[in-house]
Amino acid sequence: MRSVFLFLLLLNVLYALWQLQDDKAVQALYDSADVPLEGLASESAGESLVRHESTTLPATPASLCVNLGAFKTSEKAEQLRQRLLALSIQSKVISREVADALDYWLIFPVQGGSPEAIQRLKLLQAQGIDSFLISQGPLAGNISLGVFSREDYALARQAQLQAEGYGVEVEALEKVSAEYLVQVDADARRLVDQSMLARMRESFPGLQHQFDPCDPVAY
Repeated sequence: MRSVFLFLLLLNVLYALWQLQDDKAVQALYDSADVPLEGLASESAGESLVRHESTTLPATPASLCVNLGAFKTSEKAEQLRQRLLALSIQSKVISREVADALDYWLIFPVQGGSPEAIQRLKLLQAQGIDSFLISQGPLAGNISLGVFSREDYALARQAQLQAEGYGVEVEALEKVSAEYLVQVDADARRLVDQSMLARMRESFPGLQHQFDPCDPVAY
């Protein structure tokens, strides 16, 4: 009985030594790695996720339409649309805003809100100075003493008013207008070839075409 007890005790001691050596071997493997093994596991999981996402979520290219124009009036664009319709080419008229040039506003700045602006406006008009209250846009609430298409004209008028004691400023604002185009959708785009464009330019001189993302909103 005693010999069995000693045998079991020896067996437990040997198992404990083996477990200790195994733990040291595992720690040595971690210590000798250039990148911590947890980091490698994390990076591998991340790379796997990226590969999975790139496989399941492919990039979808935007649909391209052909825009023909541009026209200053919607009526002219509609004429072209009807010509295309006669050729069984479906299209639509779209509009977009473009900055044509700069306007130079001679501004009398007003602080104090609408009552102050109206009072100032009455005084200016009583003194024979053409002026009006700006009701909308970035300069709303101020008083305009004139709008000029050329900066030198605006600066000359500013100098005259400043000599009379009026503190006026010149503000440059983009003058925005609408232009109209005829948009041929992506499915019919192949029908707009060079020969067709050449024929259309006989009736619409200066007609240009460009490829743009399709505009879902028609005029």
